[in-house]
This record gives sequence, structure tokens and C-alpha cells, in this order.
Amino acid sequence: MDNNLCSFDKLKKDIKALRLISFVLPKDKRVEIKNLEKQIEEMEGTITLFNSYFTDLGWCAYDSMNMPLMKRAVSEYESYGADAGERVLLNYYKEDVKEIIHWLKNKAEPFEQRYDLVQSAFDDHFAGRYYASVPLFLIIIDGAVNDYTKSKGFFAEGTDVTAWDCLVGCGDGLTKMKSIFNKGRNKTNHNEIRFPYRNGILHGRDLNYGNEYVSCKCVALMFALADWMCMKDSEEKRKEKFEKESNPPPISESLKKLKENALAREEISCWQRRTVIVGTDIPAVPTIEDCVEYQYVIPLIQAFDAWKSRNYGVLSLHFEKLFSYEESEKKRAGECRQMFSSKIFCSFEIKEIEERGCSMTRILVQVDWETNGKHFSELLEFGSIYQDENERAALPWRGNGKWSLIPWKVQSLYKM
Repeated sequence: MDNNLCSFDKLKKDIKALRLISFVLPKDKRVEIKNLEKQIEEMEGTITLFNSYFTDLGWCAYDSMNMPLMKRAVSEYESYGADAGERVLLNYYKEDVKEIIHWLKNKAEPFEQRYDLVQSAFDDHFAGRYYASVPLFLIIIDGAVNDYTKSKGFFAEGTDVTAWDCLVGCGDGLTKMKSIFNKGRNKTNHNEIRFPYRNGILHGRDLNYGNEYVSCKCVALMFALADWMCMKDSEEKRKEKFEKESNPPPISESLKKLKENALAREEISCWQRRTVIVGTDIPAVPTIEDCVEYQYVIPLIQAFDAWKSRNYGVLSLHFEKLFSYEESEKKRAGECRQMFSSKIFCSFEIKEIEERGCSMTRILVQVDWETNGKHFSELLEFGSIYQDENERAALPWRGNGKWSLIPWKVQSLYKM
């Protein structure tokens, strides 16, 4: 994997440093560190193999690409060859990608501006009308990149598709795609092609381009470019955060922090865990007024009120962690609308409340909703965490933070 991925390299170094002192840690923490190190090694290996196997075939890894998809493609390639590996990718971009088309407009404004065309191209793509989908995909790609760079389209000479510290922008995958797809096609060709040769297709020289290979590679390229635009937009902010985390604070600041931590530990030692009985201490369907002594329940009530009134902007703030892959509030609200607009909220009932710490409470709640005429009644588990403005655990009695929801077991929300 590319060694320009600074944050990934830092994570590996941090884990290596932890391994050196792991003998002083509890056994469960040593196991966690070992498992994390193994997961990172597997992920790095998968990405490296994917790019080595598939880049020359017209595919490249990008940041939001499905990791299980990469693993399946690599496994099939190694077991049965390139055709089998590509078949995994083709099946995904012909079918499963339907669920995430909206990512394109949420990640990058140039694709949002062309979203009607994007949907039309996908209609043709999913219907197998590849002779129609491919030229439209290529037109969208060229125009979107031209708008983004304000000078050149994706296929133009000199277009820079790099970005700092991200999978899609650090490796040479996109650059290779550009080189392959932009090859000169100077003779009329009747043979089937499996690459979206932009010049040959749009200039009418490659006549037999209408197949799943060409169309699916256009789809994958669009997602890679949307990722690149998103990561390029956040480049400076990510650099600033990385540099801040990489540079240790002055000794005076560290000593001050140690003193603050000692005081916090003393305060925490005085905190008493309560056994909260739902239906006795707090109603099973509480109002905000019922939660004076149980402030950690309030964001859950507010989230359900927003869901019921279809206020997806407010709902996305409470369920922010569900959409943490998006950079902006606007895009998270769009993702939230996409996920919840077909779910009609009916009711909720709290089943269990467990105070696990002064700043953390587990809440188990039964939620009922309807989707497409089907009724769902599901148990959802949330953590309610008290955090300061930097999303660090804070002490509720100090009043310097707020309670926020963390989705722990909410897979049922994805049922259709």
C-alpha cells in the first residue's frame, strides 16, 4: 500500500509502540492491541493485492470502497483467475451499488449538479442498455471533473487527481485509469472492448463498447472520483488535524492536564451508580419533563420526535454517528433523509436503562415503524455519552458538555 498515507502509517507506528509496553497492560487490552494490529495488516494486504491484481484491468481501490468486496475479489482472483475476480466486481456494480447511488451527490457537488443525468445513466445501466449508459457516464465524468478543477476534465492531459493522505489520492490507481481510458483510438474497431476508452467511444471509433465490463468500470470510476473530490476538499482540515495530533503539547500543558485528570478522578470516585427501573423511576414512554434526573434519555426522545415529524436535519444531528463517513452536516442530513424518508415512525418504548459510568449509559428501546406497508417492531441499543465540544468524555455535573447518542446495535434500521 502507498507509503504516503500518513495517518495510516502513524496508526501502525502507534500500535507498534503499544506492543513494546503491552506487558504492563491487562490481558484483555493486550488481546485488543493484537487483534487491531492483525486487522490493519489484513486491510493493508487486501488493498495492496487488489490494486496489483485489478488496476491494469481498469479498477482502482478508493476510500469508501466496500472492504468485503475487495476481499472477495482478491480471493476469487487468487483461486480462479482474473475473470472470476472481475465477476465479483461486475456483480457488485450491476446490482448492490443501487443502494448507494446517492453517495455521489452527497460527496461531491459536481455530481449533485448532474444528478438527473446520473440517475438516467444508472437507469440504462441497470436495464442492461449499456450502449446508452456508457457515453452518458463518460460525459458526466468529464464534465464533473472539469467543474471541480475549473480547468480540465478527467481525461485531459495534465489533470492532477492526487490528494493528501487518502487511498484514492495517494496511490497511482486514478492516474492509471486516466492513462488507460484515455488511450488514442485512431482506427475504427468492431471487436468488443472491456475498457471505457473515452476517445474511441465518444468519437465513434470503438463500435462494440456496449457491455457490462465497460459500464461497470465507468460506475466504479465515478465513485472513485467522488471520493477524490471529497478528500481533496477536506485536505487542509485533515492536514491540520494530523499535525496537531502528531505534535506533543508543551510540558507545562501536560502537567496542567495531569492535575485536571487527578481532580476528575477524585470527582468520579464520588459518583454513585443508580439502578434505574423503567416504569417505576422513569416511564417507559417518557417526555422530556420526565427526564430531569435522567438527562441521558433526552437526546433519544428528541431523535424520535424529529423522526416522527420527518425533520431529517435534526434527526441527522442526533444520529450523526450513523453517517459519520460524510464530512458536512448538509450531506449527513441528505443521507439521513435517504435512509429514513420511507420509514414512518409509530412509537417507542424504553425497555432497559443501565448506567455504566458517570458519562455513559446504555439504553435499550423498542421502536415501531412502517416501511412500504410493512410493520417493524425492533429492539435498538444506544449508548448515551456525555461529551465536550471536542467529543471527549466530560463530567455531567460540570455542565461543560452534552449527551450524545452512539448507535450500538441498530442494524434493524436497515431493514426494508
